[in-house]
Amino acid sequence: MGFVRQSFKRQIFVVFLAVTLFLVIFGGVLTIQGFQARIKSDYEKRDAEQEAVAIGKINDILTKSEETLDAIADSEVLINSFYKGRKNSIAIYADLYEATRQVRSFAQVDLYMGSRCMYSTASGSKPAALPDYYGVIRQAVQGGGHTVFSQDIINASEGEGDFLIARLMVDKEEPGVALIRIDQQVLRDQLSGSINARDGFMLTGSFLEPYCLVGTAEDGKDLSAIRSNLQSGKLYTEGFQKNIYIKQLGNTELLGIYVTPPVFDESAVRASYQIIIFLAIISVLICLIVANRMSNYVAKPIGTLAAGMRRFRKGDFDAKIELSREDEFEQLAVGFNKMTTQLKDTMEERVAAERKVNETRIEMMQAQLNPHFLYNTLDTIKWVAKANHVPEVATMSASLAGILRTSISQTQFVKLSEEIKLIQNYCDIQRIRFDDKFDITIDIPEDVMQAIIPKLILQPIIENAIIHGMDDMDNGHIYVASIKEKGKDGYPDLLKISVQDNGKGISDEMLTALNNDDPETLKGHLGLNNVNTIIRLYYGKEYGVMAVRPSEGGTIMIVTIPYSEKEPVKEEERNDKSTDS
Repeated sequence: MGFVRQSFKRQIFVVFLAVTLFLVIFGGVLTIQGFQARIKSDYEKRDAEQEAVAIGKINDILTKSEETLDAIADSEVLINSFYKGRKNSIAIYADLYEATRQVRSFAQVDLYMGSRCMYSTASGSKPAALPDYYGVIRQAVQGGGHTVFSQDIINASEGEGDFLIARLMVDKEEPGVALIRIDQQVLRDQLSGSINARDGFMLTGSFLEPYCLVGTAEDGKDLSAIRSNLQSGKLYTEGFQKNIYIKQLGNTELLGIYVTPPVFDESAVRASYQIIIFLAIISVLICLIVANRMSNYVAKPIGTLAAGMRRFRKGDFDAKIELSREDEFEQLAVGFNKMTTQLKDTMEERVAAERKVNETRIEMMQAQLNPHFLYNTLDTIKWVAKANHVPEVATMSASLAGILRTSISQTQFVKLSEEIKLIQNYCDIQRIRFDDKFDITIDIPEDVMQAIIPKLILQPIIENAIIHGMDDMDNGHIYVASIKEKGKDGYPDLLKISVQDNGKGISDEMLTALNNDDPETLKGHLGLNNVNTIIRLYYGKEYGVMAVRPSEGGTIMIVTIPYSEKEPVKEEERNDKSTDS
């Protein structure tokens, strides 16, 4: 160890070698294990997705088949066709084709009376009679109205026959049975596109009798091995390198078995560890070269960075560091240069912003003259109208003057009673404009009228109800109500104000945008957007406006704020105070 301590380069070499070998060996093993676990997890996830697709396609076929059998059972014409007597074949086939429209693209539907096929959706001649002992007919009769599944093994070998779905429709001496016949190739075509070339899928009964085998499971060997394991009392996966997934299909007796190959074999794992050994040898050689260069390479850029920082501390905001490198030192130099530039720009922008604020304040003070002039002019118009006996003009002038007086007042909050008076003034103007085609009802208890709310938050809602909700109506009605609701679990009491109209109702787009606070959609509705913004600015994001579209029509807009008889503090001011404290 003394030999190593006598040389800085040898110390760097030993440290680098120890760290590198540790990282290569331990990190390599950990990486391989993690990689295998990740790949296995990804493959299991992919297998689950592939299985879900395959199962979904089978479930879709089964669901449509069940609905078809239900439609046949619900058809009086088709049920009567199972009884002897004179029948209208045209009506029967019409009902049969209507009931089977969901499955005709992939299946044939036959109606049997006993062993005889009476009606069929197959083109050409009807299927031949089935023997009385035929499996699916007997199963359907024994099922007593429950859907049963089987395979046509008379006309094909095991695993290759048509997939049969049947249900007893009429229980009599010659039972009436509806039979859905799905060709084996149709099932394979449905499933082949949902599994990979190395995977297999098996559709079986509860006793593992094969109904459809696809992909690598088509030879039946995997199914035989699973069946043999279960019959011997073993785990069904014993002796398998493959992954086996078994899932029951809905409420049926059918099973879906998905088979995938193993993710890794032994040769792949062995090759991974050989790579680790090779990397360890290469690392020793690299450490010897790197240690020789590292001591000189690190010192120079550190001195350059320190000199630039000293200039900056002395107030030189134009200080820059130039390093012709492509590593972290170069990134530090670039970051330092950006910091000094941004700080200089920020100081200049702050000076410009303060100048702009001062200019804006002057413009606002000058703009206050215009509303006062307009208010005085409206008051003059009101008295002239009264003197000349024009009550409509006087009403509109007085109401508009009241609204304007509220809007130009310095206070941002009013009592609920004052806000109600304002919307009454607004409705007086709109009733004259719309020739009394709507009316308004105010239903607010006196004890709630003293609540303090932001001014002008109800007028935009009333305006929406009149302009958009009751367009082209002759008997519009607006109902305004308010309640004080007890707060839950220590939260403040709530003031809820509802505005209901009997108009055409809010659109789905606006309903979703308002209730989800979608600012992009609300841009075109400035009034509602401003109301929401004002409420949340003062009270927080848990308050605001929501919309409801009742079943009887129209729209209900509900404003929710904390109940208070004092003016609130803005959300941003609360944050500033908490920061200062």
